[in-house]
Amino acid sequence: MPTTLPVRTGFRVAGSEVTPPEYAHPPLVESWLAVEFVEGRDRFEVDATHLRERLGPEWSGSWQTLGDDAKSDDQQIDNVMGDRAVRLTTRGFAFGWLGHQGEHYPRYETIRDGFVAALDAVRDVAHHAHKEIVPRRWSVRYVNRIPQGTVWMAPGDWSFFRLWQPVPLKSLGIGCEGYKARWEVPLDAERGSLTVKFRHDLEAGQASGHADGLGQVWMTLQAKGPTDGDDAGLFEGLDYGREVIVRAFNELVTVDAKTYWGVARRTR
Repeated sequence: MPTTLPVRTGFRVAGSEVTPPEYAHPPLVESWLAVEFVEGRDRFEVDATHLRERLGPEWSGSWQTLGDDAKSDDQQIDNVMGDRAVRLTTRGFAFGWLGHQGEHYPRYETIRDGFVAALDAVRDVAHHAHKEIVPRRWSVRYVNRIPQGTVWMAPGDWSFFRLWQPVPLKSLGIGCEGYKARWEVPLDAERGSLTVKFRHDLEAGQASGHADGLGQVWMTLQAKGPTDGDDAGLFEGLDYGREVIVRAFNELVTVDAKTYWGVARRTR
């Protein structure tokens, strides 16, 4: 049975009525919408071959087992253009946009439509296997890649990220190279949580040709929360999570960084 198309619910992040901006060339390289199912609390399984056929001719490639950034048994298939992906996880699936080659970021509604189509395909395959799947948790994740030579040249410039504390643990003689940090905060009204990660990729710097080999930093924001066991809660959660991430990013970076990325007022 087809999934009902989601509609925007009007959820807003508490304490802010200011519309956050858009960017002409943001550092965003990945955007993922994901769901965990009740049946997948221990293990979610679906016939991957049947699912690829159900997704359509755009998804004619092969499923690939992911590496260190995900569970070893997660599988991902990319579309023929290489800018969309479906990922099967232990407890559900994710639909993502991939922009590592400089692809223009589509509007959120376009990605959400892709997620809905993938959800229909997953449910269709599960139905043929005599399984009913119910959403348990939603998740939205945005990955930003910020190379050296853009809004920063040296670790001293990482103050474009407002949570950065210059020279952490200086008395221990610990430098900034390979720095990783994670912050997790609860969302209002027990809607879930927001996780912010900041990571310096030193290996990428050593291969980039920069004389100092500093490379790039990654800034990842993920919002997740419960669905109340139905599609309405799932779609409301995804819309809410995306709004949280957009607003959080706007708060986390400086005015100079926004200017570099071509800040513009959102049209809605």
